[in-house]
Amino acid sequence: MKIVEELGFGAFQHLPLYYLKHQVLKQIFLRFEPYDHTIHAVAGDVEITTEKICKAIGLKYTGTTYPERVVSKDLNDDDYAVFKYFQRISQVALKKLIFTTPVDTDENRDLFKRAFLLYIKKCFLLPTSAANISPRAIPTIFNLENTRHQNWALHIHNFLLEEVQKAKDNNTASVSGCCFVLMVIYFHETHFGKNSREAKAQPPWIQYWTGTTLWDRMVQEKTMRAGLIRTTKAPLTNKGKHKKNTRNGSSSE
Repeated sequence: MKIVEELGFGAFQHLPLYYLKHQVLKQIFLRFEPYDHTIHAVAGDVEITTEKICKAIGLKYTGTTYPERVVSKDLNDDDYAVFKYFQRISQVALKKLIFTTPVDTDENRDLFKRAFLLYIKKCFLLPTSAANISPRAIPTIFNLENTRHQNWALHIHNFLLEEVQKAKDNNTASVSGCCFVLMVIYFHETHFGKNSREAKAQPPWIQYWTGTTLWDRMVQEKTMRAGLIRTTKAPLTNKGKHKKNTRNGSSSE
């Protein structure tokens, strides 16, 4: 859809319609250490950087990123009305807005854009277990004309690092954040790193990792000697707090 491309999410048309195996995602999460931004596995260590997130799912990794929160008292009357409308909206209500909002006027187009941005964050980019939208997602609905210029990859990366660290600290079974991007980067780098005869797929990498290729790799993870499921090597223990991201990658302050 043209309006989605205008927002900078044209690459998402390549996202596979595929139910991801929780067992594989769990093993990737267990081997991902926020302190060095790296998945440590028998098949090889894979560093997760903002640039790789950009290449994996086709989002920008340069420019400014969204603030963590919106201070409602600093908003003008129009923005405050928008803030109150979306502040506690549910995922179900967002989905309904996306499918029922006509894009025939500027006002409706803005409503669709806000609903789409919040929905894609809630379900994919910054997912959480809460029923309502995270306050971290709310800044997205303002300054819609600047959406394409935001550093989306860094936004996703920082949130993922924080949520994985939190899950490891609290020893929880579930984790928020876009673990799908961890899987795509890990699969891509370990696959093409050992298959020099195959031409390396160009970004966005989700063009290569279709439902079929994902399924084939999932099977391999259960049968390969160094597969995530078969390996007997224990994940590394958490060695410290994660390094804070800078604009273009992963480095300490």
